[in-house]
Amino acid sequence: MSKLKRTLALLATLAMASTAFVACGGGDTESKEESKADNSAAESKDDAGAESEDAGTESEDAGTEGADLKLADDGDCLTIVCWTDTDLNNMFDVYTEKNADAVVGETIKYQNCGMNGGEASTQYATYLNSGDDVDLFVAEAGWILNYINDDSFAAPLSDLGITEADYADAYDYTVKIATDNNGVLKGASWQAAAGGFCYNTDIASEKLGITTPEDMQAAIGSWDGFKATAEQLKTATDGAVTMCATLGGLWQCFSTATGAAWVDGTTLNTTAVKDFTAMAKEMVDAGYVNPAIDQWTADWTNVGLNGETLGYFYSTWCLGAGAQLEQNGGTAGNWNIVVGPQEYFWGGSWLCVSPNCDNAKMAADFIKTFTVDATTMEEYALYSGDFVNNKTAMNNIVSAGTNSNALLGGQDQFAVLADVAAGIDMSATISKYDQSLKDTYLPALRDNIDKSVDEVVAAYTSDALAANPDLSAE
Repeated sequence: MSKLKRTLALLATLAMASTAFVACGGGDTESKEESKADNSAAESKDDAGAESEDAGTESEDAGTEGADLKLADDGDCLTIVCWTDTDLNNMFDVYTEKNADAVVGETIKYQNCGMNGGEASTQYATYLNSGDDVDLFVAEAGWILNYINDDSFAAPLSDLGITEADYADAYDYTVKIATDNNGVLKGASWQAAAGGFCYNTDIASEKLGITTPEDMQAAIGSWDGFKATAEQLKTATDGAVTMCATLGGLWQCFSTATGAAWVDGTTLNTTAVKDFTAMAKEMVDAGYVNPAIDQWTADWTNVGLNGETLGYFYSTWCLGAGAQLEQNGGTAGNWNIVVGPQEYFWGGSWLCVSPNCDNAKMAADFIKTFTVDATTMEEYALYSGDFVNNKTAMNNIVSAGTNSNALLGGQDQFAVLADVAAGIDMSATISKYDQSLKDTYLPALRDNIDKSVDEVVAAYTSDALAANPDLSAE
């Protein structure tokens, strides 16, 4: 019996004895942690297996029945290109459980292309133009527009019989972002990447006297409150504990909720950059954040492990077993999540179709399984810990009140992030330059943090124009 089926069976049994469930998942480094099944799962492991197989049949029928397939269907393996297999490993667990013909490494596989999302943006073109096998590829918010607006890279979802009508229950921004300049839908997302602020409850209690998520949210529910709480923490710890781990985390929270795009047409828009630089310099000067610590480094991990920071800005994909929360110190369950000083999102991933796809039927079924089918998406959310792109699925989970993340001391991360996800709007702010400009700004800020706001912005502008010669300064 596979891991997923054993997990479903075990948790179905536990459901009859307790209302406490544990759902841990992943994200940028999401990993496979056995998590809870739906409350209405089977009463025995045999029944759990049978229901899973029945759901698989329904999912497959929903994914391909009546589909108007315009791409080839004579290939022998569905190849999905991505920069990390962590999301896909979770998907493969769920998908192979429901589809007996899907065998990882034989009829379905992952092709690595880059070590992170930003790096992948420059490597995808080489792979997709190489003639090597590719049916689907995963694109990230920061650079998806570069690919869906090039017909040689991305085919319309309608070529697999999938239309915008299939996404009536999706979070709107995910559909808008994946629609190209001609109004053609070119991608489908399985996640809504809502973000919050995760904090160490031991530090909060001992140094700030804050013992509940409600009290923490009240304390940091605005940027003024965030800075005031940071000052209290600095005083209580003699400056030994920072308020948050990195400038990059602060920037992610601040920038995605400004409503200001990185560019206006082909002109740099530095409004958000100027505002954030001023706030960042204030926090660095006060000792609330250490500018020398970069995200995705050992130092970033260690400040959490060593109790040297109160918290991190995390997206939903950071909160599962093996992902950032656990890596950075969440194994004891002494962390909680709150919305923080403002609602924001971080990232997001879309499944796109290669024009060279030669497994059209399976590609269509895979996409629909994880981006349309509410039942399977609910199961996937509970299995992986990811906030899925389906309102019905997420409302069901939150309403049930049984999801419990052990890394968050039993807190339901979905309940905190549900309103955030519903309010995400990237349609007016995303551009094809986003990944490049973000990668340019943060180093410019860090390297010039001791200089004036104008000098930081000038350094950023110079680097941005050098990296993107088709842009112009304000």
